[in-house]
Amino acid sequence: MTTSSPPPTAARRDVYEPRLVGRTVQACLEPLQRGYVSNDEAWAVARLAQLRRGAGKAPEEVPELFGLIDMDALYPAGGREPGCKHGPTAVHLAVTLYALHQQSKRTDRMHVPGRRFGGAVRALMPQGEIDETLRRRFVRVAGATSSNVLAYRLRELVLLLRGAGEPLDYVRLADQIEEALDPTRRLRVRQEWGREFHSWRPRKDNGDEHPTDAAGSPAAGHDSEEHP
Repeated sequence: MTTSSPPPTAARRDVYEPRLVGRTVQACLEPLQRGYVSNDEAWAVARLAQLRRGAGKAPEEVPELFGLIDMDALYPAGGREPGCKHGPTAVHLAVTLYALHQQSKRTDRMHVPGRRFGGAVRALMPQGEIDETLRRRFVRVAGATSSNVLAYRLRELVLLLRGAGEPLDYVRLADQIEEALDPTRRLRVRQEWGREFHSWRPRKDNGDEHPTDAAGSPAAGHDSEEHP
């Protein structure tokens, strides 16, 4: 007696497993976003206002924010240096950019898992078209090789995303920022951003995006450190 094989299951949704930097950002943003959007808690409103001052700036440019983001997990017990060199900077950039993105959005969450950076930028463009000015801004982000330039260029795009009400996965972005600041891994994250950009498709009614396996990066090979 033969048994029929079970029907094929639906393709598993892409579930991103954050690394240490991403997990640190996740631990910060979950209560902050919940307090601001769901409960309108005074502490969350005040904290976001403070953090917005650092959006687009490297951490050393805004020492008044030291201690406002819990980064203890990045430092090994008893260690004076972070476990990953660019981890604190990546966490700072992601959290402060989120604070800018969430500004005045009291009912909509601007940190949404699964909303990839390249796809979010592509979603700003008319369907089926490439906005050249916006594409160049995206390329300039990928071309940044220092924290202050990367912060400034990301801020430009986050402001556009905020204006369009387009959310972003800041946990995933934090891990990508950490890679982008590491010369030995920078090309990999550029390729990832390129794939996110090219594989984006309009969302279904349930809000999911449609990534495909399309590859290619509009920023591949671009390593010029232009002025912000």
